Amino acid sequence: MAKYTRNTNKNKYMTKRQIMMQRRRRTTIVGIGIILLIFILILSSCISHSHKKKSSEEASSKAATKTTTEAPTETVTYERDIAFDVDDAYKRTHKYCVGVNRKMNVVTFYEKDSNGDYTVAVKAFLCSCGKGGSEDAETPLGVFTTTEKSIPEDNPWLKMVDGSYARYAVRIVDQIWFHSVPYTAKDKGALEYEEYNKLGTPASLGCIRMNIEDIKWLYENIEWKTVVFIYDSDTPSPLGIPELKKIDVNSPNKGWDPTDPDKNNPWNKK
Repeated sequence: MAKYTRNTNKNKYMTKRQIMMQRRRRTTIVGIGIILLIFILILSSCISHSHKKKSSEEASSKAATKTTTEAPTETVTYERDIAFDVDDAYKRTHKYCVGVNRKMNVVTFYEKDSNGDYTVAVKAFLCSCGKGGSEDAETPLGVFTTTEKSIPEDNPWLKMVDGSYARYAVRIVDQIWFHSVPYTAKDKGALEYEEYNKLGTPASLGCIRMNIEDIKWLYENIEWKTVVFIYDSDTPSPLGIPELKKIDVNSPNKGWDPTDPDKNNPWNKK
């Protein structure tokens, strides 16, 4: 009887131990499963984040490529054409830089932007640059600084190399000047009207011609040692090409510049 009791107790002990071991195994398996699940979730999140980041970078790259492709090339070209390289001393003392597009026959005045660079176009004038055909009839390309001015009060007429006369002259370099359309004599009524009607086209012997209204403004506002950049470009100016109202060659007033503010100008009389 005693022997049977011991075996029974032993069986009960083994059963309890087996149950505890099974519970521990299940707990271990569940724990491992939870850990694996967490690891899978973390790995999945990392892969998803990496994929989104890559897609975002690809989209940004495509957008940047699209923007670069669609950017107007004219603006880039034009900015390169009119890049004025001046120092701080110049910026402190000069309001303007001047661009002369020889190909388009347009003179443009630029003021400083918020960064102190001369990029803001404020005035555009129609002109006639050199007609070419020989070295003596070319307007030179390059960067120059203005020097002397003719003095209208003392000597309003500058005699040109071909024997004609001009008003409001400002020297650019050597014998190249800004000045009015030429006159055949020292007389405001002796305008070469056919040359006036050529404004906007190459017509001079190298100088830069303008009508009286425009050259007078230039003369009064341009400073000594103002930078003048003469270049060629298919883009005329941010302000476009000014229009020319031509002189009627049959008009009795044809000897006067229509823009001349002189009180004796017959174009000004109604």
